[in-house]
Order: sequence, then structure tokens, then C-alpha cells
Amino acid sequence: MVVERHLLRDAVQSAVLDKLLRGDYPVGTRINEVHLAAELGVSRTPLREALSALANDGLIEARPSRGFWLSPLTDTEVRETYPIISALEQFALRTSDAAQLAAIAPRLGDQARDIQRSSDAVVAQAADDEWHDLLMSACPNGRLKRLICDQKLVVHRYEHAYLSDPSALGESAAQHTRIADAIAAGNIEEACRELDRNWLTGMERLIERINGGGA
Repeated sequence: MVVERHLLRDAVQSAVLDKLLRGDYPVGTRINEVHLAAELGVSRTPLREALSALANDGLIEARPSRGFWLSPLTDTEVRETYPIISALEQFALRTSDAAQLAAIAPRLGDQARDIQRSSDAVVAQAADDEWHDLLMSACPNGRLKRLICDQKLVVHRYEHAYLSDPSALGESAAQHTRIADAIAAGNIEEACRELDRNWLTGMERLIERINGGGA
């Protein structure tokens, strides 16, 4: 019975997380537990357990006597998280298998164009995720890749806002293409520099939107 309850909680948590990453809930709003439980076809108990787990991971905020909220965007969290992800991905790239990187370089170029062709923020975010997953696939360090994944969960809700800007899509796709080209040329340090620019550009654009400059 305990195992079944944990499985249900994990399934509910996964379903809620998927909704968060798709941008179903605007930042700064309260999550309606009654409606969400009905939508998922579960009782309030496993839903609250799932929401509490997401709050512990920093993805949502638990406010005493006020329920669960999708925290508003803060430039502090963006400034703290994006450089960490950039540094971790650069380390992963530098320690990746050279032959495997060379083999995936053409696919990285193709997927960069998929980002450019994305029709909306949800599709763009999925394409961006697939690109970075492919890039990291050449890294043999599983613990490092889990660290990167954990940090990205925190910022995915920000990326929905960033990738809703058409000009950002073009810029991001161009950066991804340059990274792929540098890898194809065997210039990993140049690829790392472009990767860092990609994350820092996203950070700067988001901070601008948070502070009202891109709203």
C-alpha cells in the first residue's frame, strides 16, 4: 500500500511538473488545488504531497495558510542559476568523448534549425531541451548530468517567458548553430565560449523582462 501511494504521488508530481514546464500556470499565481485535482483525476492528498515535493525542490512556493504558488520571476534567482548551468555544461563539454562529439555535430546543427522553426514557446523549449540533451549525451559523467538536470528544472519556467520572444528564438538558434559548427571543427574552447554566451544572453534577456524592459 505504501509503495502504491508513493507511485501515485510520483505520477501526480510528474503530471504537475509537466504543466509547470509547459507554462500552464502564469508566474506569480496561486495553484488551484481543487481544479487541479479534478483535472488529474486524483484526490487532494496525493496532489498536496506532490506539490510539497515540488516546493522542496524550489519549483513552486508553499505559503502558510495560502496554499501553493508559482513564485514570481526574480532577477536574483536568474543571476544565480544561469551561470551555474553554463559552467556545468562547459565542464561537461570539455570532458566529453571527442569522437562522439564529432559524430553528433551535424545533428546539433539540424536541431538548432528546429529551434528557429519552432512555432511557439512550448515547442521552442522542447527543441532547446532536445538540443542540450544531445550535446550532453557525449559526456560520460552521469552525476554531472544529473546536477545539470536539477538546475534546469529550476529555470524552465523562466525559459517559457524568454522563448516567447520571436527575436530571442532567432538569436538562440544562431548561437546553437555556432556551437555546433565549433564542435564540428574540433574547436571545443570556441564551443564553450559560445555556450557561455548562449546562457548569459538568456540570462540578460530574462532580467530585462523581469524588470519590465521586455514586457
